[in-house]
Amino acid sequence: MRHIKEIMIVAVCLMVLSFCVCTGFGIYFMYREGVQEYEDLRTYVKETDEDDHTEGTDGSDGKQTVVDFKALKKINPDIVAWIRIPDTSIDYPVVQGNDDSYYLTHTFKKTEHVAGAIFLDSDNNADFSDDKNIIYGHNMKDGSMFRGLRNFLGDKFLKEHHILYLYLPDEGVWIFVIVKCEYTPADGDAFLLGTQEEVPTLLLSTCGTDASKRLVIWCERQEEKGGR
Repeated sequence: MRHIKEIMIVAVCLMVLSFCVCTGFGIYFMYREGVQEYEDLRTYVKETDEDDHTEGTDGSDGKQTVVDFKALKKINPDIVAWIRIPDTSIDYPVVQGNDDSYYLTHTFKKTEHVAGAIFLDSDNNADFSDDKNIIYGHNMKDGSMFRGLRNFLGDKFLKEHHILYLYLPDEGVWIFVIVKCEYTPADGDAFLLGTQEEVPTLLLSTCGTDASKRLVIWCERQEEKGGR
């Protein structure tokens, strides 16, 4: 009897282990699917010689970054920009939906997925002409989307990665300086739109330590280039 009980315990343990392994693999492949989509989309962003005529360029290091917005719009006409912070994981297309819910659960290709997409606040103008614009993204545990924002809490990292490029379909590239990163109340004044800012401001926002907080980096537009 004791022997049978031991066999049953081992069998149950093996079943639990198998379930955990299968669940773990399921979660891994789910995350990987979202990561792969955005890796594939980066093939639409290329470096070219500076004298090439392109849309969305920065001209750094004698090279220009080219974003093929025409091709990306065929995949998803909701695209409004491409955001990049050099030498970080933040390198994504930016979309804008009719509300701020859809792209929380849908990727750039409109596939339902926990990673969602990087998206502009639905109350902002799609051409980023507001004094303050807010871009949202999930704080994914696998390091993707806006998980990397937390690195900017460190002063050294911020100083070494303080330039942000925002590529626009009709405005070339806008350059922003990242001025600070901190947690702020989810219902705080930082998220009020329509306010007049001294300098055009871009906020990148992701989930904080709990539902009452958001992790936000503030960026100020540095110069006009290839646009108004």
